[in-house]
Amino acid sequence: EAMALEVWKIAPTRFVALAVLGSSPTHMSRGKVMAEPFPATVLITPAAKPPMTNTINCGHSIMALKLAYICTINSERVPENKDYRLVIKTLFGLEDVLSKELLSLGGREIKILNRAVSCVGDLGFVYKINIGLRTGLRVLLPLAEFKMDSVDEYYDKLVDIPWEEHFGLDKTFAVDVVGTNELLNHSSFAGLKAKDAIVDRFRAQTGERPSVGRVGPDVPVHIHIYYDTIRVYLDSSGESLHKRGYRLAAAHAPINEVLAAGIILHSKWNGGMPVLDPMCGSGTFLVEAALIAHNMPANVYRDSFGFTNWLDFDATLYETIKNGMLKRAKEYDGKIFGRDLDTFALDAAADNIERSLFDDVIRLKRADFFTTEAPASKGLMLVNPPYNVRIAADTHAFYKQMGDTLKQHYAGWEVFWITSDLEAIKSIGLRPSNKWSLYNGELECKLLRFSMYEGTKKVHKLNS
Repeated sequence: EAMALEVWKIAPTRFVALAVLGSSPTHMSRGKVMAEPFPATVLITPAAKPPMTNTINCGHSIMALKLAYICTINSERVPENKDYRLVIKTLFGLEDVLSKELLSLGGREIKILNRAVSCVGDLGFVYKINIGLRTGLRVLLPLAEFKMDSVDEYYDKLVDIPWEEHFGLDKTFAVDVVGTNELLNHSSFAGLKAKDAIVDRFRAQTGERPSVGRVGPDVPVHIHIYYDTIRVYLDSSGESLHKRGYRLAAAHAPINEVLAAGIILHSKWNGGMPVLDPMCGSGTFLVEAALIAHNMPANVYRDSFGFTNWLDFDATLYETIKNGMLKRAKEYDGKIFGRDLDTFALDAAADNIERSLFDDVIRLKRADFFTTEAPASKGLMLVNPPYNVRIAADTHAFYKQMGDTLKQHYAGWEVFWITSDLEAIKSIGLRPSNKWSLYNGELECKLLRFSMYEGTKKVHKLNS
């Protein structure tokens, strides 16, 4: 303890815990060593007070050689550990699920917004949540916030941002603007002025200008306009995080990966029972379930993010974080079933599942939901049937037949059913135990939960 106190007095700005003699590495959080280890060396933001005995007791022994020793880190080797108020975008209806994900990954000061969640974290945390989040679409890092009284002031404040410190001339950029005000009454006009400001800043500082990337820019910039308040962000994700990297083949009307993962997380499924998607399409539900079951980070298949194009990108830290998350993956010996009548859809699903490396876990079969028996006595069913929007169907008759099939053959199953055909829901013939409002693209949807009991609900309650 005395050694720790001395180190804290000398260099309170940065500590690192190094495990020795076979101890698992540990990390400090709010003055305590957490049970679940981070891999390798872990940067720690110091507490406001010096570390006490409970900080340096690691559960194996106290102090001595078995304990991790604390040492200072040279400031040239470790960049400033700056915290940011990050904004993470998501789909409508998934804000609460996303907030729980961020908490589990170490987010602080979490606030739920409209189609977004904000939290506090450093640059390493930015890397971590881009790799790991299942229900996030984009992670935005704030650069500036200011008030504007004129278009010229808007331009001048954007010129004042040191853009050349964030990305180089060899990278393309693009500006996306959300919102308007009386002076910036069209988002394209606000975006054009912002583009001019960034280019003019580079010309003034370097004598050259970067190129604008209209499709797939290396460095996306986001500007939010709210009355006279302007907020400027760097998009650390680049392409939307729903583009996991495993789905190259798509069947008709595929479900968004973020939405699929959000529905599974809504179900609170943890791998304890089989999963079935009876109309699996290109296999999105199946792969997302396998990722969750194996505790694999959602975006492990991606080889680039927006932050990999920033000048301060720390490739070593990124690889350390990514490898650490992969080490937490676990074996899964459960069963995940995908069925469909469409051979084109099954071929697409097979390609995507093979690319995800889960072809040893997911079992595909060409089968008719209405004539095929359930693959197990109980399980979780995830179903995204036709809405009569992108795929034509007589949804009233189709949903009634589905409801009848569930009642006859799927007693003991939990069913999570998403649809945008709100009228056809009445034809299912079952009362949902839970309902949530979600969006699948631009379509307003309902996520319905049906608990398929043997016999009536009343009998089930009496038996339990």
